[in-house]
Amino acid sequence: MKGFLSLALLALAVAFLVESLALSEDFGPFRKRRAAPASQPLARCVTETGSMLVKKAGDYQWRVVSKGDEFCPGDTILSGAGSQIENRAGTVRVTFRGDLAGNSPLPIRETVATIFPINDSGIDFALGFERGRVEFTNLKEKGAATVTVNLLDEEDSSTVKLLEPDSSCALEILGTWPGGVHFDPKAAKPAEPSYELIYVVLKGKTEINDEGVTHILSAPPGPAMLRWNSHSDNLPVKLKLEKLPAWASPPDRTDPVVQQRLPIIMDLRAQFASGKGIDDVLDEMVQSGDEAKRYLAMNLFGAMDRMDKIAQHVNQTKYHDVIDNSVIVLRHWIGRKAGQADLIFKFLTSSRQYTPAQAEVFVNLLHSFSTAELRQPETYEILMDYMGSQKTGIRGLAHWHLERLVPKGKEISFNPAAPVEIRKQALEKWRKLVPKGKVPPRTLD
Repeated sequence: MKGFLSLALLALAVAFLVESLALSEDFGPFRKRRAAPASQPLARCVTETGSMLVKKAGDYQWRVVSKGDEFCPGDTILSGAGSQIENRAGTVRVTFRGDLAGNSPLPIRETVATIFPINDSGIDFALGFERGRVEFTNLKEKGAATVTVNLLDEEDSSTVKLLEPDSSCALEILGTWPGGVHFDPKAAKPAEPSYELIYVVLKGKTEINDEGVTHILSAPPGPAMLRWNSHSDNLPVKLKLEKLPAWASPPDRTDPVVQQRLPIIMDLRAQFASGKGIDDVLDEMVQSGDEAKRYLAMNLFGAMDRMDKIAQHVNQTKYHDVIDNSVIVLRHWIGRKAGQADLIFKFLTSSRQYTPAQAEVFVNLLHSFSTAELRQPETYEILMDYMGSQKTGIRGLAHWHLERLVPKGKEISFNPAAPVEIRKQALEKWRKLVPKGKVPPRTLD
């Protein structure tokens, strides 16, 4: 039970956030989509029912996809690992790849992509790609297949040309906030997370055209990877690979993590296919005694922007991993794109639950510290000061950081929602553990 309510008001704040944002059309991921014009289907699901979710153009609810279901421009697809769609002509397959074994360089938690209209007869498929990892495969008997990809809702697109039949190329993207980046509510425009973009040719040859520059890649052993970071002024870097990355191979069924997660994923798909409600399925998983089930369900709630569900389960759970995952999911959520952190700040201040100064602290505690900041005693002193804040959410987030920066502190029971005298006793123990003017030793996992 230690740490059971360590983020109680954080959860309540998020719950209020969702309730408020859901009523407004001005807050990105929570707004109800406006009606989309009628259009022809451009793709279809070719894997088993329950393997993916879709938010139809003009709708705001996620729905389970059945095998054979068709997708129109504006439809947004959410999936984990192994599910597939094809264009109507059957010339391009898109595989949604996850990180089942947890061995990917980028922490891929879910993949989200939107079907785009095709405005050029030379294009086989068009996709808007927000996050995660997808793989494109040329299904033609001869000739190249071409896919245009719009990244992160940007208007400009890149072109992936699979030069040979059966050629395949994976694309992954992830947004994160580098340590030491601070939230500024007065900034003229929202700060951008750091985006990592990676192309990997898995089979055959692929031509990638990005901002007028063409890159020719071939599968290992060869120049198979193109990597770019948005915070770098350099052009994408082409890298030679001697062999395919570990995530490109079928899951190793002898891996303990795969053995734990794969049956749960298959059971989840079966429950979705049975017609059982998405919320009902995930609620049961979060409340189960299986940590892998809880992990998967919390990640799915985050992927669906269901912060209300995250808040609900943080308040009700007896499992500390649910609380930990809720913070990580929220940190992952603000890393998706510019403006996510501003949504939280605007709610906290507009609802009058937090002063602007308190809201700024709250949002900044969803970010990480730089190496230089972690070498400064003031960082730990400020975090302990925040543990005495009037706001439980701030107290909880400060404690979350300190437990990870000073592992020995896990022996100190601190409940941010406890009466003030009990909190003071725990805080005094923290101040003895990390004396003023001292930097504690850190243990890296």
